[in-house]
Amino acid sequence: MEMDFDTTKINETIVGMIDDRILVCNAGGRIVFSNKAMQSYLGYTGSELQGKNFLDILEDIQAGKAKALLNSLSEEPTGWAEFLLHGRHHVLKLHLKFFRKDNLIYIYGNEKYVEYERIRKKLDIEITNAVKIHKRSLPESLPDTPNISFSSLYIPAEELGGDLFDAFKVENGLLDDYFEQYVCFIADVSGHGLDSAMLAIFVKDTIRSFFRLKHIPGQLLSPKEIMHFFIEQYLKEGYPDEYLVCLFIAVFDLKTKELTYCNAGLHTCPLLAGNGDDIVELNRAGLPISAAIGADLLIYEDSSLPLSPGMTLFIMSDGLPEQRSNNEFYEDRLKGLLGGIYCMDPPHIIRRIQEDFTDFLRYEKIKDDITLVVVKLLPPSD
Repeated sequence: MEMDFDTTKINETIVGMIDDRILVCNAGGRIVFSNKAMQSYLGYTGSELQGKNFLDILEDIQAGKAKALLNSLSEEPTGWAEFLLHGRHHVLKLHLKFFRKDNLIYIYGNEKYVEYERIRKKLDIEITNAVKIHKRSLPESLPDTPNISFSSLYIPAEELGGDLFDAFKVENGLLDDYFEQYVCFIADVSGHGLDSAMLAIFVKDTIRSFFRLKHIPGQLLSPKEIMHFFIEQYLKEGYPDEYLVCLFIAVFDLKTKELTYCNAGLHTCPLLAGNGDDIVELNRAGLPISAAIGADLLIYEDSSLPLSPGMTLFIMSDGLPEQRSNNEFYEDRLKGLLGGIYCMDPPHIIRRIQEDFTDFLRYEKIKDDITLVVVKLLPPSD
């Protein structure tokens, strides 16, 4: 059985329930409707407001501004404009928006919106600055020498990424002639927002500070000591339990011809090619770093293997292999691709992977930060 409803009454009830303060005026600016929120704010009843001209409840000094605005209205709402309104007991400040439709003028305001926009603009500025800081924390260039070459691919899932990487030669001062060591690390921090990006920067700054504060030129360089130094500083900072840091640190010692690495939770294990016929995983990984895990469990050990010319190491966060398209992960396709390109130099490898990944991705959105570092050992120079 069909029932009759008074849609006008329904609409009036709904408008009366909301927090927005609403006035509707005719083309001449005379008020024909006000909702309960506006009536309560001004201290008038609906019947007292009805029939007044909008200009009559404004401070005189704003009449010219209001007339010009009312004469220029369209169906597109204006930006927020601040007005001083005569309430029953006080002059009240209210930010209002205006638009015209069907020969009626709609006026509405809610200071919550204005505060929301103020906070949003402030956050936009802060995020823009954070993006700049995060980008500056990424290396402008990576080592590229006759003996070893690094190249990278980095694509954040959003404006701010939770991944960070770096590679640099260790400075040994007067002993430089006796050492040629390179450190490379990838950090994957849970999430990819403002907090994750700032924590990733903390990872990089802390690792760099190890070489200022702890490392003595000529002393054995151990990734696990760098890792334990980072954990000590991380726990001192008191980061929330829900944060996770996955961190892989590798040291390439070209004098001793040894690769030493330490893995804290990076479950996408680095891949090594050129040390035989197969691509092998460096799959010795410990727990990720978190304040929720007892310090006695955050203990890591070094793993080592010999370096030989032509070896190529692929270090990546999980964003690349775990990206999906057409219900398939990229991981198997990536491993198949690496078998045919690992003999190239790192920049060419990166370009081939990026082209293939773009083809695989099609129109899918990137789900997680993409970080890949390729390291190749080259024949020693004469």
